[in-house]
Amino acid sequence: MAYLDYKGKTDMNNGHCYSDPLRLRGGGDEDDDNENVVDMTDAEGNSGDMVPAGGSQKRGPPSPVAQSSKQPRTVGRVTDHRELNDLLGWLEQTVIQEKSKKLGVQVSEKMLSKLARLRVVTTGLMHDNSKLQGEIKGKEDTQRMSLTCFTDKLDAKNAEANSLKAELDTLRKAGPAPSKEPVPRPTYADRVASARKATVATAPKTIKAKEKEQLKKSRQVKATSRFMVEIPKDMTVATAKAGLWETVRTKIKNPRAKTIVSGKSLIIIPDDANTLEVMKDLKQAIEISPRKPRLILYDVESGITGEELAECLLGQNPELGLTAEDVGCMTPLHKLGPRDGHVVHWVIEAPANVVSKLENRSIYIGMTRCRCKVHSSTPQCYNCQQYGHTSLRCEQKEPTCRHCAGAHDSRECKNEVVKCANCKGPHKASSATCRAKTQATRSLLRRTDFGSK
Repeated sequence: MAYLDYKGKTDMNNGHCYSDPLRLRGGGDEDDDNENVVDMTDAEGNSGDMVPAGGSQKRGPPSPVAQSSKQPRTVGRVTDHRELNDLLGWLEQTVIQEKSKKLGVQVSEKMLSKLARLRVVTTGLMHDNSKLQGEIKGKEDTQRMSLTCFTDKLDAKNAEANSLKAELDTLRKAGPAPSKEPVPRPTYADRVASARKATVATAPKTIKAKEKEQLKKSRQVKATSRFMVEIPKDMTVATAKAGLWETVRTKIKNPRAKTIVSGKSLIIIPDDANTLEVMKDLKQAIEISPRKPRLILYDVESGITGEELAECLLGQNPELGLTAEDVGCMTPLHKLGPRDGHVVHWVIEAPANVVSKLENRSIYIGMTRCRCKVHSSTPQCYNCQQYGHTSLRCEQKEPTCRHCAGAHDSRECKNEVVKCANCKGPHKASSATCRAKTQATRSLLRRTDFGSK
């Protein structure tokens, strides 16, 4: 029967006694003696278990993993979880086997606790490693997709640029040679001016804009006197014009005038001073002086009369520069607006030099500040629907409908078809867009003396 052989060795440096591991006679251990030496010094500085009281205890044989603890860590190189578990299991089995021999119990238990902790830490590291690998893979996939998208867009832009370049080359070959002189760039003022011209050319004119334009044109020409010649009942218009022509030719060789037929009368408008003097000498010609301009004062108190109006203009508005003579030349004509209202609009007639002092000004009348503007509208008759007079001076006996141009009163009209009595257009006779009203207003302004500009 084989027996165990112990060989004791003593370290003279630190006083520790080391024992060789038990061997079977005749050999049989495959491990080398140097591989079975275990350094029992732990991380806390202990050199093994303490000897209990009452006896001595020899140290157990060295563990096969003693030297492996001093080797560098190889966990980072382990790629298989199963292999890591096998290694840890082998370490545990070795400790268990050595525990039954000469190895101290406390050291063995401490090694087991360390190994358990090693298993937990290693498992956590493996999980963290797997999680990080998954995140890295996801980021790589996202970057790969972004790179693919960017590459596609870049290819599309390059293709578009190449197409434009080819088109530009074609245009250069087909078109004329470019001029060497630099083309002046338009300034900001030029662009604004062109934009304004385009806007003015395309925008339709409103009614107020047309009225302002007519008033501006009428002021550019000085109004002169006109003459009215009555046509006898037994004479036609052509005969009357021929007789008047012969009479004027006897006094001036080349007369310059415009003739307008107005009912049973001829209206002669001289175009030069010589013709004007000749017409003044004719006994059958009645001179009609130019019409004075008219002003409208808005929102005047209804209780103020025409005499009080002149006094307020002179006394309450010294900044206007009006004199007593200017106020004496003004003539209050009539009121406009609702009859039962608190305020009315006064229409006055004044010379051209007074109009320039009052036009587009704010005037104090009574306890109100009023606006003053040129009154350029022409009166319209509600009986015959014509312009130039009112129904009080109308000579037509039968009324004309304002709605359908029929021979009945406008208040009794039942027709649905709208027709103008003046221009025959599809609108009422009182429409602001009627051509007859525009023509009447133009004629009125031409006969108004605004003074020379």
